[in-house]
Amino acid sequence: MMESTLTNKGQTTVPKEVRDALGIRPRQRLQWDLAEDGSAVVRPEPSALALFGSLKSHRKFPGIKEEKAAMRTAVASRQTRR
Repeated sequence: MMESTLTNKGQTTVPKEVRDALGIRPRQRLQWDLAEDGSAVVRPEPSALALFGSLKSHRKFPGIKEEKAAMRTAVASRQTRR
């Protein structure tokens, strides 16, 4: 059994074995579910990158360079309109 201590601020450190087993990364959000018997179930929320590709698109992604160029063009056209 692994243990951690709750601080005065309500914080605790998730033991490394638990982080590794759940694949939890720094700054990742956790979901807490309370059971009627007084226990708690903790689940990691999937990151945005883990969801990448889950929605199908009919358009092909042009690439990072093309996306950045399109953004620069859009920002420049907005600034000239002012």
